[in-house]
Amino acid sequence: MNLQRTSVGKAFWHYTLPSIAALMVSGTYQIVDGIFVGHFIGADGLAAISLAWPFVGVLLAFGMMIGMGAGAHTSLKMGAGETSSAINYLIHGLLLLVAVGLPLGIALHFLSPMFLHFQGATDGAYLQGADYLYWMMAGAPIVLGSIALPLLVRNAGAPRLATLAMGIGAISNIALDALFIGYFRFGLQGAAIATLLGELISVAICLNYLLSRRSQLPISKQAFHWQSKAVFDILKTGLSSMLMYLYISFSIVLHNMLLLKHGQAIHVAAYSIAGYLLTFYYLMAEGTAGGMQPLTSFYYGANLKQRVKATFKIASAFTLGSGIFLVLAIQWSPSFFAQFFIAQGDEALLSTTTWAMRLFLCAMFLDGFLILTATWFQSLGLGNKATFITMSNMMIQIPFLLVLPHFFGLNGVWLAVPLSNICLSLLVGFMLYRQWKKLGHQPDSLVIP
Repeated sequence: MNLQRTSVGKAFWHYTLPSIAALMVSGTYQIVDGIFVGHFIGADGLAAISLAWPFVGVLLAFGMMIGMGAGAHTSLKMGAGETSSAINYLIHGLLLLVAVGLPLGIALHFLSPMFLHFQGATDGAYLQGADYLYWMMAGAPIVLGSIALPLLVRNAGAPRLATLAMGIGAISNIALDALFIGYFRFGLQGAAIATLLGELISVAICLNYLLSRRSQLPISKQAFHWQSKAVFDILKTGLSSMLMYLYISFSIVLHNMLLLKHGQAIHVAAYSIAGYLLTFYYLMAEGTAGGMQPLTSFYYGANLKQRVKATFKIASAFTLGSGIFLVLAIQWSPSFFAQFFIAQGDEALLSTTTWAMRLFLCAMFLDGFLILTATWFQSLGLGNKATFITMSNMMIQIPFLLVLPHFFGLNGVWLAVPLSNICLSLLVGFMLYRQWKKLGHQPDSLVIP
């Protein structure tokens, strides 16, 4: 596809639909994980997932940093016609996955027991959380690769293959969930093993493409030249994406601690269920951003600034529109969504979850706006602004989480994130407006719509 001549709408959907499909499938298998855990393990299992997931989020954060950073610079160099530099950035990204994944997994493995106790985990929730983390940390490089490699494949010009890889991995995960959790009753150990095996399949498909002659960016020893600047560029550009996932982990930890302080384990289980739905939308927004990113980077590198604007308009309309629709559906009938995760007859968990969902997810669409805007800045090489958005998201949430529960108890915990997102979105909207004006209004030249 000639991105300089193909219409923006056609190019956007060509890249974005596979990206959304891949991450929506990923979101679906995570939701199916929750359904199996809720029905076969119960509230303790759901609470254990919530208590253990922040460490998994750390792995995903580093994988996203490398994938988005290397992917953005690969596309920027391709847009500028510098193919050899694009290949070099791609190779640096692959090497970083190994160099970071192994030591990170070992470190988090030894810190896992202390981390669970720090949040207040006890009894069944602690034991199952420890089992889950044991396997996930053992497969740390696979977890990093599962999120980074599809991004690299997409930026290397094969968005459909990236979607296929994630789709096959997700379907395999769901089938293995049924086997390990539903049939063999392996508990959260089974959930972790199923996840790792599904991700391993996805990683294998992506690596097979990147290392083959079919790749638009063929990797070879001759193409690789170690550059500290390339590593710095990747880490700097991808930092905001890493911080976005660290923010999620940080937020989950704070919620776990406050829910156990002001409530009980059943409230952590309810938070876990609400989190599955938030994850589904978050990944849809991330998929839109992931499809937008290579296009925006290419257009900006080629000095096609009006196409940069047009791409963001389409992405934001889709992300905000779908987010608002999902929020309205949840407000209309939260029990419809909650009952998928709860065993029949558990009225206490159902009642707790429906109320939590009404409050906690009421401004969910703003998460999509923040993700999209941070990625847009990142695509333009403005990593500092993207990082500022993510850091602000973490920092502004802290006072809301510390103050609101003091006055409103559990309701204050549920409302902290929506209210903090409203405040931050006003600031980010102003930042977006200023950058928009800097792009100017002159039409792009040498482009056939």
